[in-house]
Parts: sequence; C-alpha cells; structure tokens
Amino acid sequence: MTGKPILYTATVISLITYLFWSYMPKGSFYIGNAIFILLLCVYLFLTDKESIIKFILMSLSINNLFDEVFFDNTKLELNELLTALAILIFALIKNKKCLKKTLQYLSSCLFFSIK
Repeated sequence: MTGKPILYTATVISLITYLFWSYMPKGSFYIGNAIFILLLCVYLFLTDKESIIKFILMSLSINNLFDEVFFDNTKLELNELLTALAILIFALIKNKKCLKKTLQYLSSCLFFSIK
C-alpha cells in the first residue's frame, strides 16, 4: 500500500475507533489509535525515505502498536529501551555524516562540561 490507500485506511480505522470504541472490547481504542498513528507515520516515511526524523517517527509508532498489543503499556519495559537503542543504531548507520557530527558534538559537550 502506498499513498492514498494508506491515508484512506487510516481514516477508516480512525473513524471506526472513535465512533464505536464503546462497543469494542477493552483496550481496542488504544490499539485503533496506535494503528492510525502507525499508518500516518508509514505514509510520511514513504514520502521521504531519506528523512531520519520520519524513520524515527515510524519506528516509535511501530513500538507503540507492539506495546499496546503485546506488552504492558503502563510500564517502561525492556521493549522500549531496545526500541530506543535500535532506532539510534539504525539512524546513525543510515546517515554516517550524522554519526560523525553527533560524535563531534558529544565530544565538544564533554570537553566543555569538564572545564
């Protein structure tokens, strides 16, 4: 799915979630919202696959959906920490220039904080 079908699907899921949440099983509202957000982030990422921020947003929305479906969404658990680490590693690998600038920035911050 690309483009408009993703947006149409996200709209339908959003409408179903918000209009009929009281008739759905407990927790369905949050799962519906997570799917809606994921589809919007996938659409954004597909419009510009080189964007690091869109990659991070999509990754976080995938984690949000997994958290709603498979994990305890009321607690900070290992899945959030692993997702943060994976996003950081993939984002830095994806953009080596960013890695170099980030390391230079971090080293300059550490240098100035020692003084």
